[in-house]
Amino acid sequence: MTKKHIFPKNALCAPQGPSRAEYILFGVIAAAFYFLFGHPDLLETARHSYILIRSTLNGNFFGFYEDVFQRVYSEYYFTNAAHYNILMYILYALWELPLYLAERIGGFAFSDLALALWCKAIGTGFYLGCGFFMARLARGLGCSDSICRWMPLFFWLNPISFFTTLTMGQYDSICLFFTLWALCEYFDGRMLRFSFIIGVGVVFKFFPLLIFAPLVLLAEKRPVRIIQYGLCGLWLFVPTSLLFAGRTGDASFFTSEMLQRVLQSVFPGGMMPVSRILLFLVLVCCAAFLYRPADDAVLRRTAIYGALAIFSVLFLLIHWHPQWLILLVPFALLAIMMQRQKLPWCLLHIAFCIGYFCLIFFQYPQALEGNLFDFGILVPITGTLYALMPTLHSVNLYLNSIPFSPHIVSALFHAPLVCMPLFFFPLRRGSIGDLLSGRQEDSFLPRLFCWGCFAAGFLAVWCVPSVYSYGRTVGWF
Repeated sequence: MTKKHIFPKNALCAPQGPSRAEYILFGVIAAAFYFLFGHPDLLETARHSYILIRSTLNGNFFGFYEDVFQRVYSEYYFTNAAHYNILMYILYALWELPLYLAERIGGFAFSDLALALWCKAIGTGFYLGCGFFMARLARGLGCSDSICRWMPLFFWLNPISFFTTLTMGQYDSICLFFTLWALCEYFDGRMLRFSFIIGVGVVFKFFPLLIFAPLVLLAEKRPVRIIQYGLCGLWLFVPTSLLFAGRTGDASFFTSEMLQRVLQSVFPGGMMPVSRILLFLVLVCCAAFLYRPADDAVLRRTAIYGALAIFSVLFLLIHWHPQWLILLVPFALLAIMMQRQKLPWCLLHIAFCIGYFCLIFFQYPQALEGNLFDFGILVPITGTLYALMPTLHSVNLYLNSIPFSPHIVSALFHAPLVCMPLFFFPLRRGSIGDLLSGRQEDSFLPRLFCWGCFAAGFLAVWCVPSVYSYGRTVGWF
Protein backbone atom coordinates (compact mmCIF):
# COMPACT_ATOMS: atom_id res chain seq x y z
CA MET A 1 0.00 0.00 0.00
CA THR A 2 1.42 3.36 -1.02
CA LYS A 3 1.97 5.76 1.85
CA LYS A 4 0.28 9.10 1.29
CA HIS A 5 1.86 12.25 2.60
CA ILE A 6 -0.29 15.02 4.00
CA PHE A 7 2.17 17.56 2.60
CA PRO A 8 4.29 17.05 -0.50
CA LYS A 9 8.05 17.14 -0.16
CA ASN A 10 8.20 20.67 -1.52
CA ALA A 11 5.39 21.91 0.73
CA LEU A 12 7.46 24.73 2.21
CA CYS A 13 8.85 25.77 -1.18
CA ALA A 14 5.35 25.77 -2.73
CA PRO A 15 6.55 26.77 -6.23
CA GLN A 16 2.95 26.70 -7.43
CA GLY A 17 2.10 29.53 -5.04
CA PRO A 18 -0.33 29.64 -2.11
CA SER A 19 -3.01 26.98 -2.00
CA ARG A 20 -6.72 27.66 -1.96
CA ALA A 21 -6.78 26.66 1.71
CA GLU A 22 -4.22 29.36 2.49
CA TYR A 23 -6.30 32.04 0.81
CA ILE A 24 -9.34 30.84 2.77
CA LEU A 25 -7.34 30.87 6.02
CA PHE A 26 -6.14 34.38 5.28
CA GLY A 27 -9.73 35.45 4.62
CA VAL A 28 -10.92 34.00 7.92
CA ILE A 29 -8.10 35.65 9.89
CA ALA A 30 -8.60 38.95 8.06
CA ALA A 31 -12.34 38.92 8.76
CA ALA A 32 -11.76 38.21 12.46
CA PHE A 33 -9.40 41.18 12.87
CA TYR A 34 -11.58 43.36 10.64
CA PHE A 35 -14.55 43.01 13.02
CA LEU A 36 -12.77 42.68 16.36
CA PHE A 37 -10.51 45.74 16.25
CA GLY A 38 -10.60 49.37 15.20
CA HIS A 39 -9.10 52.79 15.79
CA PRO A 40 -10.77 56.16 16.50
CA ASP A 41 -9.06 57.82 13.52
CA LEU A 42 -11.32 55.87 11.17
CA LEU A 43 -14.48 56.95 12.99
CA GLU A 44 -13.35 60.57 12.92
CA THR A 45 -12.84 60.51 9.15
CA ALA A 46 -16.14 58.68 8.66
CA ARG A 47 -18.05 61.27 10.68
CA HIS A 48 -16.28 64.14 8.94
CA SER A 49 -17.40 62.70 5.62
CA TYR A 50 -20.96 62.54 6.92
CA ILE A 51 -20.73 66.25 7.60
CA LEU A 52 -19.48 66.74 4.04
CA ILE A 53 -22.65 65.09 2.73
CA ARG A 54 -24.78 67.40 4.85
CA SER A 55 -22.77 70.49 3.91
CA THR A 56 -23.00 69.65 0.22
CA LEU A 57 -26.76 68.99 0.30
CA ASN A 58 -27.23 72.23 2.21
CA GLY A 59 -25.33 74.16 -0.47
CA ASN A 60 -22.31 74.77 1.76
CA PHE A 61 -19.71 72.52 0.13
CA PHE A 62 -16.94 75.13 0.43
CA GLY A 63 -17.70 75.63 4.10
CA PHE A 64 -17.02 71.99 4.94
CA TYR A 65 -13.72 72.45 6.80
CA GLU A 66 -15.07 75.38 8.83
CA ASP A 67 -18.25 73.43 9.55
CA VAL A 68 -16.28 70.50 10.97
CA PHE A 69 -14.02 72.84 12.92
CA GLN A 70 -16.99 74.52 14.58
CA ARG A 71 -18.61 71.21 15.52
CA VAL A 72 -15.46 69.47 16.67
CA TYR A 73 -16.05 70.12 20.37
CA SER A 74 -19.83 70.36 20.36
CA GLU A 75 -22.03 67.95 18.42
CA TYR A 76 -19.44 65.19 18.14
CA TYR A 77 -16.67 63.90 20.36
CA PHE A 78 -13.82 64.24 17.91
CA THR A 79 -10.32 65.05 19.01
CA ASN A 80 -9.36 66.37 15.56
CA ALA A 81 -10.96 68.52 12.91
CA ALA A 82 -10.83 67.70 9.18
CA HIS A 83 -7.17 67.69 8.16
CA TYR A 84 -6.99 65.77 4.88
CA ASN A 85 -7.37 66.86 1.27
CA ILE A 86 -11.00 67.22 0.21
CA LEU A 87 -10.74 64.17 -2.08
CA MET A 88 -10.26 61.92 0.95
CA TYR A 89 -13.58 63.09 2.37
CA ILE A 90 -15.30 62.92 -1.02
CA LEU A 91 -14.22 59.29 -1.35
CA TYR A 92 -15.60 58.39 2.07
CA ALA A 93 -18.73 60.48 1.55
CA LEU A 94 -19.55 58.62 -1.66
CA TRP A 95 -19.06 55.31 0.15
CA GLU A 96 -21.26 56.48 3.04
CA LEU A 97 -24.02 57.83 0.78
CA PRO A 98 -26.09 54.58 0.90
CA LEU A 99 -26.07 54.71 4.72
CA TYR A 100 -26.99 58.39 4.71
CA LEU A 101 -29.89 57.80 2.32
CA ALA A 102 -31.03 54.80 4.37
CA GLU A 103 -31.16 57.03 7.44
CA ARG A 104 -32.91 59.92 5.69
CA ILE A 105 -35.38 57.91 3.62
CA GLY A 106 -35.77 54.62 5.44
CA GLY A 107 -35.47 55.92 8.98
CA PHE A 108 -32.65 53.54 9.86
CA ALA A 109 -30.24 54.49 12.62
CA PHE A 110 -26.65 53.31 12.28
CA SER A 111 -24.33 53.16 15.24
CA ASP A 112 -20.78 54.47 15.24
CA LEU A 113 -19.59 50.88 15.11
CA ALA A 114 -21.65 50.14 12.00
CA LEU A 115 -20.36 53.29 10.32
CA ALA A 116 -16.74 52.49 11.20
CA LEU A 117 -17.00 48.89 9.94
CA TRP A 118 -18.65 50.08 6.73
CA CYS A 119 -15.88 52.60 6.10
CA LYS A 120 -13.12 50.18 7.06
CA ALA A 121 -13.86 48.43 3.77
CA ILE A 122 -12.29 51.32 1.82
CA GLY A 123 -8.80 50.96 3.25
CA THR A 124 -9.14 47.18 3.12
CA GLY A 125 -10.08 47.22 -0.55
CA PHE A 126 -7.05 49.31 -1.49
CA TYR A 127 -4.86 47.11 0.72
CA LEU A 128 -5.99 44.04 -1.23
CA GLY A 129 -5.35 45.87 -4.49
CA CYS A 130 -1.79 46.62 -3.37
CA GLY A 131 -1.14 42.88 -3.18
CA PHE A 132 -1.92 42.37 -6.85
CA PHE A 133 0.36 45.25 -7.83
CA MET A 134 3.10 43.60 -5.79
CA ALA A 135 2.90 40.54 -8.03
CA ARG A 136 3.08 42.71 -11.14
CA LEU A 137 6.11 44.61 -9.84
CA ALA A 138 7.89 41.39 -8.87
CA ARG A 139 7.34 40.10 -12.39
CA GLY A 140 8.80 43.32 -13.79
CA LEU A 141 11.88 42.82 -11.61
CA GLY A 142 12.46 39.37 -13.07
CA CYS A 143 11.54 37.41 -9.94
CA SER A 144 10.67 33.74 -10.35
CA ASP A 145 7.11 32.65 -11.06
CA SER A 146 6.93 31.15 -7.58
CA ILE A 147 7.81 34.43 -5.86
CA CYS A 148 5.41 36.38 -8.09
CA ARG A 149 2.58 34.07 -7.06
CA TRP A 150 3.45 34.55 -3.38
CA MET A 151 3.89 38.32 -3.44
CA PRO A 152 0.23 39.25 -2.76
CA LEU A 153 0.14 37.05 0.34
CA PHE A 154 3.58 38.29 1.39
CA PHE A 155 2.11 41.78 1.49
CA TRP A 156 -1.30 40.91 2.93
CA LEU A 157 0.17 38.83 5.77
CA ASN A 158 3.04 41.17 6.45
CA PRO A 159 2.69 42.13 10.13
CA ILE A 160 2.86 45.87 9.48
CA SER A 161 0.45 46.06 6.54
CA PHE A 162 -1.97 43.63 8.23
CA PHE A 163 -1.90 45.55 11.50
CA THR A 164 -2.26 49.06 10.09
CA THR A 165 -5.12 48.16 7.73
CA LEU A 166 -7.12 45.24 9.12
CA THR A 167 -6.48 45.85 12.83
CA MET A 168 -6.27 49.63 13.11
CA GLY A 169 -8.44 50.34 10.08
CA GLN A 170 -6.09 53.02 8.79
CA TYR A 171 -6.25 54.17 5.17
CA ASP A 172 -2.65 54.80 4.16
CA SER A 173 -3.18 51.86 1.82
CA ILE A 174 -5.04 54.29 -0.49
CA CYS A 175 -1.91 56.37 -1.01
CA LEU A 176 0.19 53.22 -1.35
CA PHE A 177 -2.20 51.71 -3.90
CA PHE A 178 -1.71 54.61 -6.31
CA THR A 179 2.04 54.65 -5.65
CA LEU A 180 2.41 50.98 -6.60
CA TRP A 181 0.10 51.40 -9.59
CA ALA A 182 2.21 54.34 -10.75
CA LEU A 183 5.36 52.22 -10.37
CA CYS A 184 3.83 49.55 -12.63
CA GLU A 185 3.45 52.23 -15.31
CA TYR A 186 6.98 53.42 -14.59
CA PHE A 187 8.29 49.90 -15.19
CA ASP A 188 6.55 49.90 -18.57
CA GLY A 189 8.12 53.23 -19.50
CA ARG A 190 4.85 55.18 -19.52
CA MET A 191 6.08 58.28 -17.71
CA LEU A 192 2.99 60.45 -18.23
CA ARG A 193 0.72 57.79 -16.78
CA PHE A 194 3.18 57.33 -13.94
CA SER A 195 3.07 61.05 -13.15
CA PHE A 196 -0.71 61.35 -13.34
CA ILE A 197 -1.36 58.27 -11.19
CA ILE A 198 1.17 59.14 -8.51
CA GLY A 199 -0.45 62.58 -8.51
CA VAL A 200 -3.64 60.91 -7.28
CA GLY A 201 -1.76 59.25 -4.42
CA VAL A 202 -0.29 62.59 -3.35
CA VAL A 203 -3.71 64.02 -2.47
CA PHE A 204 -4.28 61.26 0.10
CA LYS A 205 -0.84 61.55 1.73
CA PHE A 206 2.18 63.59 0.63
CA PHE A 207 4.68 60.70 0.98
CA PRO A 208 4.74 59.73 -2.74
CA LEU A 209 6.32 63.12 -3.45
CA LEU A 210 9.46 61.94 -1.64
CA ILE A 211 10.13 59.30 -4.30
CA PHE A 212 8.48 61.03 -7.25
CA ALA A 213 11.28 63.50 -8.04
CA PRO A 214 14.15 60.95 -7.80
CA LEU A 215 12.29 58.46 -10.00
CA VAL A 216 11.61 61.08 -12.65
CA LEU A 217 15.26 62.16 -12.62
CA LEU A 218 16.40 58.56 -12.84
CA ALA A 219 14.38 57.90 -16.00
CA GLU A 220 14.48 61.31 -17.70
CA LYS A 221 17.42 63.69 -18.27
CA ARG A 222 15.79 66.35 -20.48
CA PRO A 223 14.88 69.45 -18.41
CA VAL A 224 11.68 70.24 -20.32
CA ARG A 225 10.35 66.71 -19.87
CA ILE A 226 11.32 66.74 -16.20
CA ILE A 227 9.29 69.92 -15.66
CA GLN A 228 6.41 68.44 -17.64
CA TYR A 229 6.29 65.30 -15.51
CA GLY A 230 6.67 67.35 -12.33
CA LEU A 231 3.63 69.44 -13.20
CA CYS A 232 1.65 66.32 -14.08
CA GLY A 233 2.46 64.90 -10.67
CA LEU A 234 0.76 67.88 -9.03
CA TRP A 235 -2.24 67.96 -11.38
CA LEU A 236 -4.72 67.07 -8.64
CA PHE A 237 -3.05 68.32 -5.47
CA VAL A 238 -2.69 71.98 -6.50
CA PRO A 239 -6.26 72.67 -7.71
CA THR A 240 -7.92 70.82 -4.81
CA SER A 241 -5.72 72.71 -2.34
CA LEU A 242 -6.45 76.09 -3.96
CA LEU A 243 -10.16 75.27 -3.98
CA PHE A 244 -10.32 75.67 -0.20
CA ALA A 245 -7.52 78.20 0.27
CA GLY A 246 -8.22 80.32 3.33
CA ARG A 247 -11.15 78.21 4.50
CA THR A 248 -9.63 74.96 5.73
CA GLY A 249 -10.26 75.32 9.47
CA ASP A 250 -7.06 74.22 11.16
CA ALA A 251 -6.05 71.83 8.34
CA SER A 252 -3.24 74.13 7.20
CA PHE A 253 -1.86 74.27 10.73
CA PHE A 254 -1.99 70.47 10.98
CA THR A 255 -0.19 70.09 7.64
CA SER A 256 2.52 72.48 8.80
CA GLU A 257 2.95 70.43 11.97
CA MET A 258 3.35 67.21 9.98
CA LEU A 259 5.91 68.80 7.67
CA GLN A 260 7.76 70.18 10.68
CA ARG A 261 7.90 66.67 12.11
CA VAL A 262 9.56 65.46 8.90
CA LEU A 263 12.02 68.36 8.78
CA GLN A 264 12.89 68.72 12.48
CA SER A 265 15.80 66.25 12.39
CA VAL A 266 18.71 68.57 11.50
CA PHE A 267 22.46 68.83 11.20
CA PRO A 268 24.02 71.74 13.14
CA GLY A 269 25.12 73.78 10.13
CA GLY A 270 27.64 76.63 10.41
CA MET A 271 25.09 79.40 9.79
CA MET A 272 21.87 77.56 10.66
CA PRO A 273 20.66 73.96 11.03
CA VAL A 274 19.90 71.98 7.87
CA SER A 275 17.26 69.27 7.60
CA ARG A 276 18.75 65.79 7.31
CA ILE A 277 15.83 64.56 5.19
CA LEU A 278 16.04 67.45 2.73
CA LEU A 279 19.80 67.09 2.45
CA PHE A 280 19.46 63.36 1.80
CA LEU A 281 16.75 63.93 -0.83
CA VAL A 282 18.92 66.47 -2.64
CA LEU A 283 21.80 63.97 -2.70
CA VAL A 284 19.49 61.23 -4.02
CA CYS A 285 18.09 63.52 -6.71
CA CYS A 286 21.59 64.51 -7.85
CA ALA A 287 22.68 60.88 -8.00
CA ALA A 288 19.49 59.90 -9.87
CA PHE A 289 20.01 62.61 -12.47
CA LEU A 290 23.68 61.75 -13.03
CA TYR A 291 23.18 57.98 -13.16
CA ARG A 292 22.28 56.43 -16.50
CA PRO A 293 20.95 52.88 -16.10
CA ALA A 294 22.34 50.40 -18.63
CA ASP A 295 18.91 49.00 -19.48
CA ASP A 296 15.31 48.80 -18.30
CA ALA A 297 16.04 45.97 -15.88
CA VAL A 298 18.69 48.05 -14.11
CA LEU A 299 16.35 51.05 -14.09
CA ARG A 300 13.61 49.04 -12.36
CA ARG A 301 15.91 47.59 -9.73
CA THR A 302 17.42 50.98 -9.02
CA ALA A 303 13.95 52.52 -8.69
CA ILE A 304 12.93 49.99 -6.05
CA TYR A 305 16.21 50.44 -4.20
CA GLY A 306 15.83 54.24 -4.30
CA ALA A 307 12.32 54.11 -2.83
CA LEU A 308 13.51 51.69 -0.15
CA ALA A 309 16.45 53.93 0.77
CA ILE A 310 14.31 57.07 0.96
CA PHE A 311 11.63 55.56 3.19
CA SER A 312 14.24 53.79 5.34
CA VAL A 313 16.07 57.04 6.04
CA LEU A 314 12.77 58.83 6.60
CA PHE A 315 11.61 56.41 9.31
CA LEU A 316 15.10 56.27 10.75
CA LEU A 317 15.06 60.01 11.44
CA ILE A 318 11.48 61.12 12.13
CA HIS A 319 8.90 60.54 14.86
CA TRP A 320 6.47 58.47 12.81
CA HIS A 321 2.89 57.37 13.17
CA PRO A 322 2.53 53.55 13.11
CA GLN A 323 0.34 53.53 9.99
CA TRP A 324 2.99 55.30 7.92
CA LEU A 325 5.25 52.25 7.96
CA ILE A 326 3.03 50.44 5.44
CA LEU A 327 4.74 52.62 2.81
CA LEU A 328 8.05 50.89 3.48
CA VAL A 329 6.73 47.32 3.37
CA PRO A 330 6.40 46.80 -0.43
CA PHE A 331 9.88 48.08 -1.17
CA ALA A 332 11.46 46.05 1.62
CA LEU A 333 9.74 42.87 0.37
CA LEU A 334 10.62 43.49 -3.27
CA ALA A 335 14.24 44.33 -2.39
CA ILE A 336 14.56 41.14 -0.33
CA MET A 337 13.21 39.07 -3.22
CA MET A 338 15.88 40.57 -5.50
CA GLN A 339 18.70 39.25 -3.29
CA ARG A 340 20.40 35.95 -4.04
CA GLN A 341 20.66 35.26 -0.31
CA LYS A 342 17.11 35.80 0.92
CA LEU A 343 17.08 33.93 4.24
CA PRO A 344 19.21 36.41 6.28
CA TRP A 345 17.10 39.32 5.08
CA CYS A 346 13.84 37.50 5.79
CA LEU A 347 15.02 36.95 9.35
CA LEU A 348 16.07 40.59 9.61
CA HIS A 349 12.64 41.65 8.37
CA ILE A 350 10.96 39.56 11.05
CA ALA A 351 13.23 41.22 13.63
CA PHE A 352 12.25 44.60 12.19
CA CYS A 353 8.53 43.79 12.63
CA ILE A 354 9.16 42.68 16.21
CA GLY A 355 11.00 45.93 16.92
CA TYR A 356 8.18 47.91 15.28
CA PHE A 357 5.50 46.52 17.59
CA CYS A 358 7.62 46.71 20.72
CA LEU A 359 8.48 50.30 19.89
CA ILE A 360 4.76 51.03 19.50
CA PHE A 361 4.13 49.62 22.97
CA PHE A 362 6.77 51.98 24.38
CA GLN A 363 5.85 55.10 22.40
CA TYR A 364 2.05 54.72 22.37
CA PRO A 365 1.22 53.03 25.71
CA GLN A 366 -2.43 51.96 26.09
CA ALA A 367 -3.18 53.45 22.65
CA LEU A 368 -2.49 50.61 20.22
CA GLU A 369 -3.10 47.43 22.17
CA GLY A 370 -6.15 46.22 24.13
CA ASN A 371 -7.95 49.52 23.61
CA LEU A 372 -8.46 48.64 19.93
CA PHE A 373 -11.07 46.11 21.11
CA ASP A 374 -13.19 49.14 22.11
CA PHE A 375 -13.86 49.87 18.43
CA GLY A 376 -14.88 46.36 17.41
CA ILE A 377 -17.87 44.08 17.82
CA LEU A 378 -16.75 42.85 21.24
CA VAL A 379 -18.14 45.94 23.00
CA PRO A 380 -21.82 45.46 22.08
CA ILE A 381 -21.46 41.76 22.89
CA THR A 382 -19.78 42.09 26.31
CA GLY A 383 -20.73 45.66 27.20
CA THR A 384 -17.19 46.23 28.47
CA LEU A 385 -14.94 49.14 27.53
CA TYR A 386 -11.22 48.77 28.09
CA ALA A 387 -10.74 52.53 28.38
CA LEU A 388 -13.21 52.78 31.31
CA MET A 389 -11.59 50.12 33.45
CA PRO A 390 -10.13 51.46 36.74
CA THR A 391 -6.78 49.72 36.18
CA LEU A 392 -5.24 49.35 32.73
CA HIS A 393 -2.67 46.61 32.25
CA SER A 394 -0.46 48.02 29.51
CA VAL A 395 1.95 45.82 27.54
CA ASN A 396 4.84 48.22 28.10
CA LEU A 397 4.69 47.43 31.82
CA TYR A 398 5.74 43.88 31.00
CA LEU A 399 8.34 45.03 28.46
CA ASN A 400 9.93 47.34 31.02
CA SER A 401 10.54 44.35 33.25
CA ILE A 402 13.06 43.03 30.69
CA PRO A 403 16.57 44.41 31.32
CA PHE A 404 17.70 46.96 28.70
CA SER A 405 14.50 46.38 26.71
CA PRO A 406 14.30 49.97 25.32
CA HIS A 407 17.80 49.63 23.84
CA ILE A 408 17.09 46.16 22.43
CA VAL A 409 13.79 47.26 20.91
CA SER A 410 15.30 50.38 19.37
CA ALA A 411 18.11 48.34 17.81
CA LEU A 412 15.68 45.75 16.43
CA PHE A 413 13.76 48.49 14.64
CA HIS A 414 16.51 50.87 13.54
CA ALA A 415 19.26 48.42 12.56
CA PRO A 416 17.34 47.04 9.53
CA LEU A 417 16.68 50.60 8.37
CA VAL A 418 20.45 51.03 8.14
CA CYS A 419 21.31 47.55 6.89
CA MET A 420 18.85 47.44 4.00
CA PRO A 421 19.99 50.60 2.18
CA LEU A 422 23.62 49.71 2.87
CA PHE A 423 23.72 46.05 1.83
CA PHE A 424 21.07 46.26 -0.90
CA PHE A 425 23.01 48.95 -2.76
CA PRO A 426 22.98 47.77 -6.39
CA LEU A 427 26.28 47.08 -8.13
CA ARG A 428 27.05 45.60 -11.55
CA ARG A 429 27.30 42.03 -10.25
CA GLY A 430 24.53 42.29 -7.69
CA SER A 431 24.04 44.05 -4.39
CA ILE A 432 26.76 44.61 -1.82
CA GLY A 433 25.18 41.89 0.28
CA ASP A 434 25.35 39.42 -2.62
CA LEU A 435 29.01 40.19 -3.23
CA LEU A 436 29.87 39.82 0.45
CA SER A 437 28.12 36.48 0.73
CA GLY A 438 29.89 35.11 -2.35
CA ARG A 439 27.35 32.30 -2.54
CA GLN A 440 24.68 31.10 -4.91
CA GLU A 441 20.99 31.51 -4.22
CA ASP A 442 19.79 29.86 -1.03
CA SER A 443 16.84 27.51 -0.85
CA PHE A 444 14.18 30.11 -0.12
CA LEU A 445 10.96 28.74 1.42
CA PRO A 446 8.13 31.16 0.56
CA ARG A 447 5.46 29.44 2.64
CA LEU A 448 7.64 29.35 5.73
CA PHE A 449 8.56 33.03 5.38
CA CYS A 450 4.98 34.13 4.69
CA TRP A 451 3.30 32.42 7.63
CA GLY A 452 6.35 32.44 9.89
CA CYS A 453 6.70 36.21 9.58
CA PHE A 454 3.01 36.66 10.36
CA ALA A 455 3.12 34.31 13.34
CA ALA A 456 6.40 35.54 14.85
CA GLY A 457 6.18 39.20 13.84
CA PHE A 458 2.51 39.84 14.58
CA LEU A 459 0.60 37.11 16.43
CA ALA A 460 3.32 36.42 19.00
CA VAL A 461 4.49 40.01 19.46
CA TRP A 462 1.34 42.13 19.17
CA CYS A 463 -1.72 39.90 19.27
CA VAL A 464 -0.96 37.63 22.24
CA PRO A 465 0.36 40.43 24.53
CA SER A 466 -2.52 42.75 23.59
CA VAL A 467 -5.16 40.10 24.21
CA TYR A 468 -3.49 39.21 27.50
CA SER A 469 -3.35 42.83 28.68
CA TYR A 470 -6.98 43.30 27.61
CA GLY A 471 -8.02 40.15 29.47
CA ARG A 472 -6.21 41.23 32.63
CA THR A 473 -7.78 44.67 32.41
CA VAL A 474 -11.41 43.55 31.95
CA GLY A 475 -11.10 40.64 34.40
CA TRP A 476 -11.06 37.65 32.10
CA PHE A 477 -8.14 36.21 34.06
